[in-house]
Amino acid sequence: MTDFQIQPGEELDSALRRAGAFLISAGIESAMVDAQLLAAHLVSAELGESVSRGRVQALALSGAQVPPGFAELVSQRAQRVPLQHLTGVAYFRHLELNVGPGVFTPRPETELLVDHALNALERFKAQGVGKPVVVDLCTGSGAIAAALATEFPAATVHAVELSAEAYAWAHLNLEPLGVDLRRGDATVACEDLLGEVDAVATNPPYIPTGAVPKDPEVREHDPQMALYGGSEDGMDIPYKIALRAFELLKPGGYLVMEHAETQRELAAAMFAVVGFEKVESINDLAGKPRHTSGYKPHLIS
Repeated sequence: MTDFQIQPGEELDSALRRAGAFLISAGIESAMVDAQLLAAHLVSAELGESVSRGRVQALALSGAQVPPGFAELVSQRAQRVPLQHLTGVAYFRHLELNVGPGVFTPRPETELLVDHALNALERFKAQGVGKPVVVDLCTGSGAIAAALATEFPAATVHAVELSAEAYAWAHLNLEPLGVDLRRGDATVACEDLLGEVDAVATNPPYIPTGAVPKDPEVREHDPQMALYGGSEDGMDIPYKIALRAFELLKPGGYLVMEHAETQRELAAAMFAVVGFEKVESINDLAGKPRHTSGYKPHLIS
C-alpha cells in the first residue's frame, strides 16, 4: 500500500474523509474514528490543550487546515501500527493512560472487569471493611489498578508487573495515584500480603501457545509476554495466578479474572480446583464469556 498524501490546498474535512477511506482499505474497521483521533492528537499538540473528536469535526466544518504530520500518522496507522502507539494515549474508563511499544494496550472488555471488582468492594464496604486492600496482578499499563484507585479511593491498591518495559509505562500511570507498584513475577508476588487482601483483579496472559492473534495490532505490537498463557490451552499462567490470588486473599476475599471467550469452562473448572466458591462466569457487553469470578471460602477444611 502506498503512503497517504495530502493534496495541495486540501482542507481538513476532505483530508479526514479520504483518510477514513484509506484506512478502510487497510482493513481498519474504526477508520473514520481513528482518522479523527489522529487529527485531534496533532491539534492538541499544536494548541497545548486536549482536543476532542467533536472539536476536530467542528474544525473540519469551519474550513480548518490539515495539521502537520497528519499524512505520516495515517500512513503508519494503515500499516496497522496501533492507534494508541501513535497518540501515546489509551482511553480506559475515565482515564487517559500513557502507552506505547512494550506494553499491552488495554481493551474495552477489561472495563467491565473493573465494574465487578468495584461491586465487590462496595459489598465489603457494606460489611464494614473501611479500607480494602486490592491487588492487580499482571498490571501491564496499570489500567485496572488506576481505575480502582481513582474510583474507590478508600482502597489500598497494589500492582505487580514483570516486564521492564511495561513496568515503565505502569509507573507513569500509577505513581501520581499513589498505587504501590511492584516489579516481579505475579505468581509469587506480594509475600508480605499473604492472607491480607480483600480483592484481586487480573487480566493475565491467556492465549494458547499455538494460536496466532488475528489482528496485526495485537500480533505484531502487543508484547508476547502479555499474550500467551504458557500452555496449549492457554491456562497455565492463569492457573498459577489464581493459586497466588487464593494465597493472597483473606477468607471471603474476591478474585475476578479475564480470559478468552473460548475458555469459560476451563476457567470455571480452574477456579473450583484452586478452591474458590460462588464461581460465576461473566459475559462482556457483546454477550461473550470474558471474565470469571469467585470467593475464597470463609472456612477451609
